[in-house]
Amino acid sequence: MTRETRFARVLLVLVLAPSGGLFGKAVAEAAQARPWWPWLVASLGWLLLSGAISVAVSHHDAEHR
Repeated sequence: MTRETRFARVLLVLVLAPSGGLFGKAVAEAAQARPWWPWLVASLGWLLLSGAISVAVSHHDAEHR
């Protein structure tokens, strides 16, 4: 496995794992008839923010080669 592949996998886990957990919390809250939308907004916000950061880091890394 190359260094770039390892780096990409780590970024993928850091982006998707917390977002999936927050989405799961939204589903659990909806099943209990509680407000679920704040968890869904948090999930989408995390996905967008961390995704943008990982793209910036990947682009910066590729630019300096």
